[in-house]
Amino acid sequence: MALSTDELRLALAAIARWRIDAEATLDCPRCGADGLHLADRSARPHAEWYHLSCTACGLDETVHIPLGLA
Repeated sequence: MALSTDELRLALAAIARWRIDAEATLDCPRCGADGLHLADRSARPHAEWYHLSCTACGLDETVHIPLGLA
């Protein structure tokens, strides 16, 4: 099941927080439980890909952020 608009907003906020502090405890964008697992699977300079998983609710999603080439 894909992320809803609200879940995607929360996922992007978690990614931003993780980029600032990779050791931060993150909340799941779906169930709100702490302990969200986030892995950077990016293919820079073309795109950022982040895998999000949560053991509490079974979330297993990848967020794709295209990067513009200058």
